[in-house]
Amino acid sequence: MKKLICIMMMAAIMLSMGIPAFAANRVELEEQIQHCIEMKETAHQMAECARTLGYAEDSIVISSAKTNWADWNKLQTEYQSQLDQLNAIPQATWTGPKLTKSKGVNYGPIGKETYYNLNMSGVVRMMRNRGYDATNYPYWVRSDGCKMLGPYIMVAANLNHFTRGSIVECSLGIAIVCDTGHLGYNQLDIAVTW
Repeated sequence: MKKLICIMMMAAIMLSMGIPAFAANRVELEEQIQHCIEMKETAHQMAECARTLGYAEDSIVISSAKTNWADWNKLQTEYQSQLDQLNAIPQATWTGPKLTKSKGVNYGPIGKETYYNLNMSGVVRMMRNRGYDATNYPYWVRSDGCKMLGPYIMVAANLNHFTRGSIVECSLGIAIVCDTGHLGYNQLDIAVTW
């Protein structure tokens, strides 16, 4: 019976792998870190159970538990690094009106704001070539429709005013200048799915 319990614990650990390496916000990252801690504890308990049953240190059960503990520890370290990066990002301070689809134009912390919805693959590729790798700056869409590069909203700006990679605040949060167009000096065009 005890051997069966150990085998079941090992199966549970192996089945629960596969958490994505990127979480979108602080709450998700904190939850994933806590989950990693719990899974490391489960792996430790499995190894202790196997030792109690007389399994050798080099047995498959204990070796698997050690490997799983190391995998969860590595993932926890990655999540902690992402959380540290996210905590280092400037926080939005704008409390004024926000750009919406129905409004179309807004005046935010930089000035005039508009929005656009185009395929971003070329822009993402350009940012990748500038060092914004997919691991630290994955492309994704936020729940409100903002197109994101890592933790930043993707925006277009006048490159005579803001260079690519500039971090700016818009009415929807902290953004990164990734694109350009026929834009005024103090204008941002926010990439969305609207």
